[in-house]
Amino acid sequence: MPSKSRRAGARDTAQGPPHVAAMPRAAWAGWVALATAFAGFAVFRGALGLFFAQDDFAGLARAAGVLPRLSGPWRYLSGQLYFDVMRRGAGLHAWPYHAVSLAAHLACGVLLAQLLTRRFSRTAAAFGAIAFVTHPAPFTAIYSVSGIGELLAALFTLAALRLSQAPRPAGNAAPVAFGLSLLCKESTILLPAVAACGFAGAPRERADRRWLVVGGGLIATAYIVFFVGADVFQVRSQLPGSAAYALAGPADLGRNLLTYLGWTANLFLPTVRGVGDAVDPAVFAWGVALAVLWVAGLASAPLRARGWAAAGAAYVMFLLPVLPLKNHTYHYYLYLPLTAAAWCAAAAADALLASARGARIPALLVGLAAILLTVNGALLVRRIETTPFIHPDMRADASVDRSRIARNVRDGLAAASLQPGERLVFWSPELASARSDLARAAAERYWTSNLRAALLDGVGVRVMFTQVAGVEFVETPGWRDGDRIAIYQRSGVLSVKTAAEVDSLLKSHPIE
Repeated sequence: MPSKSRRAGARDTAQGPPHVAAMPRAAWAGWVALATAFAGFAVFRGALGLFFAQDDFAGLARAAGVLPRLSGPWRYLSGQLYFDVMRRGAGLHAWPYHAVSLAAHLACGVLLAQLLTRRFSRTAAAFGAIAFVTHPAPFTAIYSVSGIGELLAALFTLAALRLSQAPRPAGNAAPVAFGLSLLCKESTILLPAVAACGFAGAPRERADRRWLVVGGGLIATAYIVFFVGADVFQVRSQLPGSAAYALAGPADLGRNLLTYLGWTANLFLPTVRGVGDAVDPAVFAWGVALAVLWVAGLASAPLRARGWAAAGAAYVMFLLPVLPLKNHTYHYYLYLPLTAAAWCAAAAADALLASARGARIPALLVGLAAILLTVNGALLVRRIETTPFIHPDMRADASVDRSRIARNVRDGLAAASLQPGERLVFWSPELASARSDLARAAAERYWTSNLRAALLDGVGVRVMFTQVAGVEFVETPGWRDGDRIAIYQRSGVLSVKTAAEVDSLLKSHPIE
């Protein structure tokens, strides 16, 4: 049987060439973190160029007093306090908000890399962390400012897991980090159970995780009592099947699970056919294949020894809070479960490297796979950003399209010199002229609903232009004499005229 020193030497050789293998552990960890952050930035850097849109304006409006502030613990950290702080520092400049979101994503990747390096070789840890940080599924969470809840919840969850492995007194802070994650997004509620399963730890650290399991369990229980008592999302009501947060039946739950598994496995540029947020039968085969692969991995002793079973259980438990939602099947709900999928990827890479007994070729193949994942993620995200929808000036991805629309509206209204107390009426002549053509009328109505969604039914206008007293959207001409009319195109480009000016134009050029 090889000695302990020989086994360690073989393990170190798997990290890279001999001159690199001698690198101190701290330096290796630094390079893994740097490679992870670089890969994530390369894939999602386009988020820095976007504006606000849709639910982003809700957080800004609560911070500005346009909408009522959140009270109570439900998402208070991500939905209220975050926007309070950011609005004071960044105002209505969008790029700092997107920079914080991107930084939070990269920080999640670095924290995951630190957890992985405690269990696996640094090459395998880097591969797992890069697989997570380059996965395209969380696109909306990173590209929309309101997605900060997913990112911060995952960041505090990973911090709780990392702290649970630290010696006291730092280890005592693990339940606090878990509590902060709940203040960002309630979907982390099962973290104590995840920790109890041994995810992101080693057997010798089981006692160290006890504080997170017990203390976190008490916090989770208290939060559930609040959540049910406050009837958040009407959890105690019999919601109709069409309601936003209606619960799924067994068949719907199975379709949701196959969709999420499929989105996890199908991340490749040539095979991704769409990124719509709905149950996706096109990826069911991918989901089945991934489930079969994980079950087959349970038969492998090297994978079991590397936490394969615990990672699979963590994936399901991180997904479980959103899995029963009938009408909410979203890519970004995979954000936290993808950390467990990345653990499985790192475990497989580590088992491969260990079986190679220091050979360089497997290590090079793992490194090449990490590079290919980064390139694939960057190309796929660019495609998501730029794919047109119906017309060249629209985008297929709603978060990108509505961000562009909101920016165009902002620019058009800024040029109009709006006065305090004015009322804005948004109207599209294209919509009014299309009523005789049913197909075109349907398209025009979509453009109107798309613009309204981008501006959160006018809340975005009131946030950006506090002098505006009211906002209305109309399909046919109908306004008061003192109104200002925002005549818009599908892209949000608009011009602002007085009601008298528009009435005069309509008299000389009537709409048929």
